[in-house]
Amino acid sequence: MSAIKKTLARKAAKTAVKHTAHGTASKLRRDPMRTMTLLGLGGAVGAVAGWMAGRSATGSASVSTGS
Repeated sequence: MSAIKKTLARKAAKTAVKHTAHGTASKLRRDPMRTMTLLGLGGAVGAVAGWMAGRSATGSASVSTGS
């Protein structure tokens, strides 16, 4: 990737992170209980999905021969 593309990608990522942080902070100020509930649920769902994906990836590799 060229230097200009890397710079633009980094700038876009930085802008996206700032935008997300600003939106989360704004929602937290408006309705803190609902925001924390939704963030907690999202984190829990993400953790379960990650655990399931990791478990399915390692489960197929450790198949025994049954001998």
